[in-house]
Amino acid sequence: MAQRNADTLMRRIDIQRYRAAVIPTILLAMLADYGQAQGVDPEVWFAGTGLSVAQSHEPGQHVSYRQAMTIIRRAVREFGDVGVGLALGGRESLSSFGMLGFAMLSCRTFGDAVRTGMEYHQISGSLLDIELQPRGDEIALVARERFPEPELLPFLCEEAFASVANVSRAMLGPRHQLLLLELSYPEPRYRAAYEAQFGCPLRFSAGENRLWIRARLLDQELPTYNPVTLTEALRVCRAQAESVRSASEMLVSLERWLRARLGQQPSATAAAAALHMTERTLRRRLSAEGMSFRELHDQLRAERAQQLLMDARVSVATVAAELGYSDGREFRRAFKRWTGETPRVYRAGLARMH
Repeated sequence: MAQRNADTLMRRIDIQRYRAAVIPTILLAMLADYGQAQGVDPEVWFAGTGLSVAQSHEPGQHVSYRQAMTIIRRAVREFGDVGVGLALGGRESLSSFGMLGFAMLSCRTFGDAVRTGMEYHQISGSLLDIELQPRGDEIALVARERFPEPELLPFLCEEAFASVANVSRAMLGPRHQLLLLELSYPEPRYRAAYEAQFGCPLRFSAGENRLWIRARLLDQELPTYNPVTLTEALRVCRAQAESVRSASEMLVSLERWLRARLGQQPSATAAAAALHMTERTLRRRLSAEGMSFRELHDQLRAERAQQLLMDARVSVATVAAELGYSDGREFRRAFKRWTGETPRVYRAGLARMH
C-alpha cells in the first residue's frame, strides 16, 4: 500500500512538472524561423497550444514541456529524418542564451562558464537536464531526458550538443577539439552531418548521451572575464530562475493575454472568457498562485515600464502612453507604487550601473 501511494504521488509530481509552464520559448522561436526559411508555415505546429509563432518571439514567454513537445513533434514529423536539431543547434551562439550567455561569457574560466550554464540552463529554454561526469583527465557533459520521448530524443540531443559545441568553440577558439560524442539512439542516415558538426569520433547506440572533452580545459581562463558584468548577469539569471519555478500553464496564458493589453484596462471577466473559464475559477486559481488579477496586471506593467526605461532615448511620456496613461503624473505615481522609485530615480540608478 505504501509503495502504491508513493508511486501515485510521483505520477502526480511528474504530471505537474510536465504541465508547469517554466520553459522559455527561445528554441520554439528558432524552430519557427527555421520552418519559415524552409518555406513551411510553422503556425500549424502551434495550433491548439495556446501559443502563436509571433508570441514565441516575445520576451518573457514560457510554455510547459507538454506544449513544447507538441510543437517540436509536429515540426519533426513534417521535416522527417533530416537532422533538424543539428540545423538549429548549429546556428546557436552565446547570444541565443540571453542573459545566461552574458553571464557565461563574463566568467573567469571555461569551467566557471560551464557550471554557470548548468546551474541556470532552465532559463535558456533547455529541454534536457545536464550534468558533468568526470573520468580521469576527461570530463563529459551528460544529457538526460526529463520525460521519455523516444521519437524526439535525436532532435533534443542534436540541438543541445550542437549548441554546446558552438559555444565551447566560441570561448576556447575554433581549434578546440571535442574528444567523443556518445548517443543512446541508433545511427541516423545523415551521420555525415554529425561528423561535419562535431568533428570528433561518434558512438551511437551507447548507454548514455555524453559529449567528452579534456578536463584541463575547465581551467582555461577566458579573455572576456568581467566581474562587474558577471555579478549583474547572475543577479538577473537568479531572478529569472526563481520566477519560473512555480509557474503554471494558466498563469502564463493569462500573462500572455495581459501583455497584449498593457495599454488598456482589461477586466478579469474578459480574461476569464479568453481562457475559457469562469471569473470565479480564474480568481480562485490566481489566489492559489498567491496573487490577484490587479497585482498581476500591475506586475506586468511594471516590468514593461522598466524594460522601456532602460533605453535612454525613450521618454517617460512615451512609456506612460504605451501603458495607457495619458497623464504623466499619474504614470509616475503608479510606477512609484509598483517599484518604490520614480522613473527618474530608476533611470539614474541604471546610469550608475553603466
